[in-house]
Amino acid sequence: MEFQLAAKMTISVYTKVEAETLEEAIKIAEERQDYMSIVSNNGDSEDDTWMVDELDGTPYEIHAE
Repeated sequence: MEFQLAAKMTISVYTKVEAETLEEAIKIAEERQDYMSIVSNNGDSEDDTWMVDELDGTPYEIHAE
């Protein structure tokens, strides 16, 4: 038998923010909705996008699709 399974995964991301204080930087980061595309064309920038260096999470809530 063969099964197609899906799962959730949390990964680490980063972004760069210019601000006067850490609190202001966090607020700006929380407003960012853009994230690096799955297949990056090197057009994504940490200055305005959430970036991923590596997939470092662990799958959980594994289930059949």
